[in-house]
Amino acid sequence: MEQGRFKTTVALSVVVFVMLGCHSGDSEPEKVWANEPVAYNPSPNSQNAFDAYALAALDAQTLAQSSIDRVFFFPDQKTEVSKKIERCVREVSRATEMPCQFKFVAHKPFKAPQYQSGWRLIGRVYQWNAETACTGSDFDTAIKNVVTGSKFGFDLTGGGATDASLGLAIVNNLRRVITSYLGKMTPAQLDRLAKGMKDALSRKPSLNDTLKNEHENMLQTLQYVANIMKTEDLKGLQQNMGPDVNEAVRYIDQIRSNPKKRQAFMTELSNACEEEFSAIQHDIGQPANLRSKPKTDFTGQWKKLPKHILGTSRPLLELSDMTLARTRLLILYAEIYRVGKQNKPYPTSLTSFTRELTIDPFSATPFLYHADQAEFSIYSVGLNGRDDGGDSDETFTAPDLRLENTGQ
Repeated sequence: MEQGRFKTTVALSVVVFVMLGCHSGDSEPEKVWANEPVAYNPSPNSQNAFDAYALAALDAQTLAQSSIDRVFFFPDQKTEVSKKIERCVREVSRATEMPCQFKFVAHKPFKAPQYQSGWRLIGRVYQWNAETACTGSDFDTAIKNVVTGSKFGFDLTGGGATDASLGLAIVNNLRRVITSYLGKMTPAQLDRLAKGMKDALSRKPSLNDTLKNEHENMLQTLQYVANIMKTEDLKGLQQNMGPDVNEAVRYIDQIRSNPKKRQAFMTELSNACEEEFSAIQHDIGQPANLRSKPKTDFTGQWKKLPKHILGTSRPLLELSDMTLARTRLLILYAEIYRVGKQNKPYPTSLTSFTRELTIDPFSATPFLYHADQAEFSIYSVGLNGRDDGGDSDETFTAPDLRLENTGQ
């Protein structure tokens, strides 16, 4: 009888072991790359400028709903939109007097961050106000809008890559408005512009912070791909990323029913993305001509997927360098013009300015500067890292990078 019980116990144990073993192997959980993003709730009583920016964006999206996605505006439309969101712009202006700590929330791929459309429209109103003021020779008002809008724009660079790109675009658009009027300003106005832009530039967060946030967006995209692999929505992946990923999609279709192969694919894809992301982080501290070339194709079955997952990160480095170079050039132009307006000779060198202000981000050395009593020239070496004598194209970008529309 004891022997029978022993046999029964052994038999049951084997059955349980086999069942547990099979269950464990079949349902081994796949890695979670990113959790569902948790929305941030801005407070109207916060002393953080970001909260006011967020609330103003939501307000603008409601007040100008019919115009929020418009890309071109006629003069009467500019006037109408400016009036509609006047209070939003006023709140943003007030907030630029407070410190800003960007409250970043990772967003799912192919969806615009929550506040983007409102922020873009507010940036446009600053630009339109500056344009109207410059046309009417009201340079005090123009300077106020350029400086305040630039503070707002630089504060936005504390988010992810799309936030930073929008913020830098706002700064660039405002700068282009005012550069052709520098020669018409008084010494006091030029001084106010230079000091205001120094203050605005000091608010710009480190690109390391931006890329840290963008890494969270990368993980959201990896999670999106992992989820897609377990569904029938491969067409969605193709539609969002284009024909570049067709080969990867075909392979995903072959392995989607095999959990182990899915996990192996995702691990290799993640490793490739992390490797390229590390290269981008390293390149932040390098002059443009010493940076690694972006990878557009990868070994393995994922091929061009990492290019799309990290697509906004590397271009941000170049955009940031261009904006930083031209903002410094704008400040230096204003300072040097101010000297000339006071009937003094232009500086013979840049040594009278702070070293940080004179550094060209494309070379990590001072801007190229030449001056005599009658005129001066100052420019960046640009992307090729070489002095081409100040020669530039119609966009003032290559081969040498110059401040736009100065008449030089």
